[in-house]
Amino acid sequence: MDSLELRDLVQAGLHDTVRPSNYTMDCFVTSEIGHNDVITKCRPGAGTTGTGAYVGVGPCQNLTYIGALRPRVAIICDSRLDNMIEHLMFKMLIERANDPLDYLLMLFSRVIEDRPPSSLMSEPEGLIAALNSGIPDPAAHRDTLAWLHSEAKRRWEFDHWHLDRLTRLYGEFFQRQLDITAVNKECADALGSPKLRDVILARNTQGRNFHFLTDGNRFSYVRQMHLNDRILPLVGNFSSATSIELINGLLAQFGELADTIYLSNIEDHVLGRYVLGPHGVASEPNPDGEFTGSWAHSYAELVDRLSALHTAPDAMLLRFIYQGERWGRSVGDDLEPTVSRLQTFFHSWGRKPASLLDTCL
Repeated sequence: MDSLELRDLVQAGLHDTVRPSNYTMDCFVTSEIGHNDVITKCRPGAGTTGTGAYVGVGPCQNLTYIGALRPRVAIICDSRLDNMIEHLMFKMLIERANDPLDYLLMLFSRVIEDRPPSSLMSEPEGLIAALNSGIPDPAAHRDTLAWLHSEAKRRWEFDHWHLDRLTRLYGEFFQRQLDITAVNKECADALGSPKLRDVILARNTQGRNFHFLTDGNRFSYVRQMHLNDRILPLVGNFSSATSIELINGLLAQFGELADTIYLSNIEDHVLGRYVLGPHGVASEPNPDGEFTGSWAHSYAELVDRLSALHTAPDAMLLRFIYQGERWGRSVGDDLEPTVSRLQTFFHSWGRKPASLLDTCL
């Protein structure tokens, strides 16, 4: 896809509306820290040069999955306009960066006098230490923000309102630095949300770290995908027939089938398991994720849309589910990662489960 076509997709997202999700809070970075366990279960085998198409939702965690799973095209479909604007911000900065440290210095508006040698940044801890040796600089923030504004207007014709959203998003990273979380600080403190620092440093039980910023090859893969306009952020909704049609059209244009589908925890929101407010969880209308009433209808609609996606026969489904109570037992952990074949999930749904938790076990 050339830049003009990406431009059209972005402008459609900036000016068109889709049925919104019921998210009530911002989502600056991922609140999930289990990505290493997910990637361990579904990364390409030895000698595999890449996979098919990746389709996902949400902010920066998608870049980690892209860097590790190496899809040939990636489509990020989210109902929050700010999510698309943030991905375009990531794109501009990644394309400008030579390596992960360059990217982080620009993202957090830091300046560094004595750049550490690359050998000291071969582990996640070394990368974070190198970033911490830089100093947040208001002048650097102003200069980079001005460049982002100029590029966003040139590439995608951002208007004043969209530039204001970009300013706010970039400002959150400057103000909160590596302490930035998925939501506002007060809500994050109440929830105990992981900070971006925690996400970058996280390892699985075998000590593996797959974050796209902690390996030069993974970062280079993501950067090249951006340079080739093969990471496509859309404003859409997985429960929208129009969005699924758009995704299928893009898959056909690239000659690919989706072989990785990442849903994050949108199922929790569709089923009303909890509702976030400024101070944490405001209510839990359906904490056990039961398929009843309007929730059952909304979830069935989501499954129908997923079944309409053009997917490979062995497509993988990546999901995160909040802890719940089922059969008098505590099921799962906070944002528990679940990995399965998509067809296995459809088979589970066909058995008419009573709760979302039943589809994960």
